[in-house]
Amino acid sequence: MTRTVVESKTKTAIIGFDQPFCVIGERINPTGRKALAAELTDGKLDRVAADAQAQVEAGATILDVNAGI
Repeated sequence: MTRTVVESKTKTAIIGFDQPFCVIGERINPTGRKALAAELTDGKLDRVAADAQAQVEAGATILDVNAGI
C-alpha cells in the first residue's frame, strides 16, 4: 500500500488509504488576498501566523503555504 510521509522538525503526517483522514489547510495564499500580499511584501507575518493558527484549530493536519507574490 502506498503511503506519503510529510515531516517537519517536530511532527510527522502519514497520508495513505489505511491512515486516518488528513486535512490540508490551504488558506495561506496571497492570490486574491491583497492585504496578505501587502503584508508579505512588507515582511510582516502576523496575518500568516493568525491564518495558520486558525487552520490548525479548525483541524488541519498539514498547512500548504504559498508565499509567492
